[in-house]
Amino acid sequence: MEKSIRTELLERVAASEPIARKLDAMQKAQWPVQFSHVIKPAQPFLAAVIASSWHRLPADHRQGVDSTIWLLCPSVHSQELVYESLLNWQPDALFLPEAELAAVENVLPDPEIAAERLALLMQIGTGPRIIVATRASLHQPAPKRGTLQSAVTQLRRGANIKMENLLDQLVSGDYERVAQVTTRGQFAVRGGIVDLYSWQAPLPFRLEFFGDQIESLREFDIDTQTSVRDLRSVDILFETTDGQSGFVRDYVAPNHFKIEIEPEVNSSAHVQISEGWIETGPEDFGGAFEDCDIGEFAAGDLVLAEAKRAQFVERLKEWRVNEARIVIYFQTEGEIERFREIMAGVAEGIDFVEGTLPRGFCLPAANLVVLSAAELFGRFAIHAPRQLRRA
Repeated sequence: MEKSIRTELLERVAASEPIARKLDAMQKAQWPVQFSHVIKPAQPFLAAVIASSWHRLPADHRQGVDSTIWLLCPSVHSQELVYESLLNWQPDALFLPEAELAAVENVLPDPEIAAERLALLMQIGTGPRIIVATRASLHQPAPKRGTLQSAVTQLRRGANIKMENLLDQLVSGDYERVAQVTTRGQFAVRGGIVDLYSWQAPLPFRLEFFGDQIESLREFDIDTQTSVRDLRSVDILFETTDGQSGFVRDYVAPNHFKIEIEPEVNSSAHVQISEGWIETGPEDFGGAFEDCDIGEFAAGDLVLAEAKRAQFVERLKEWRVNEARIVIYFQTEGEIERFREIMAGVAEGIDFVEGTLPRGFCLPAANLVVLSAAELFGRFAIHAPRQLRRA
């Protein structure tokens, strides 16, 4: 089967000499392994290369280090930008939101963020994960490690369970019985139907009983009260874990693999990535990720400014002469079609990919050029906050 562009790009960079040398140092546990001269737009891509290479290693080649990967960012803004781009190459990456308003008295935490944090913490240790977090979030309160897994019960479609026993369990687990579910921690009963909104879930569940069997299990929309999709199983968290007796850092096991972006001086991360020079010895630009130098495009320039378009075409020709691998990321299929129209006759040999990439980058060592349509179309909108899972 033909490789996806995503896989091909990751493998291409992993095979380039300066990157391959450092990936080999990772296999030999020569920590810390440091990557310098990586411009910010390329940092998520390099993290994806590292994570992909690490996950492909057999467990006995990881020198006792786990497949759980923590990608630590210096701020919430950088975390959101890194995560948004990382999804192009690691679509299963998870985002750990910082707890909001933790230092403000008499203000309740955002229930959506609290639920997302609980859901993510419950997944740690259940398989290979890439968790994008901030350094500061590691020091925020969280349920004591191990308490979440012990407080979860899984319900499966087709399972035999007495509805009365489930209702008793919900009441004893601090769930509130109401006429209609409107928020987490509530349940409602209508005949053989139980609506339930678990503490960590993005949407509430609807269980339909036939006798003592769960005949139907669905997610439903809280506003319209209509079903969204069928489910095979659901996890019910039976404790609210309001007592935040632990910290997020407790979930970072000693054998978890840690990548830190713009590391602090005393960083203990296995891998460190920086825009500057953080290694010892003579400064080396052999593995540098650089700006692609395509000029500055304002909105409409690619269409109206012939000089700028001609400059870009010349740059494309240079890359083609050098047989570079050229990939452009577009937000929509419509953007791809528009680009084809504008650049008719000069778009051959370029791969067009749908994805969200604010800015592009080049890696000369791999003869790779990754461009962003946002740059070419001059659409540098103010970065919007990440959408919560429910939205």
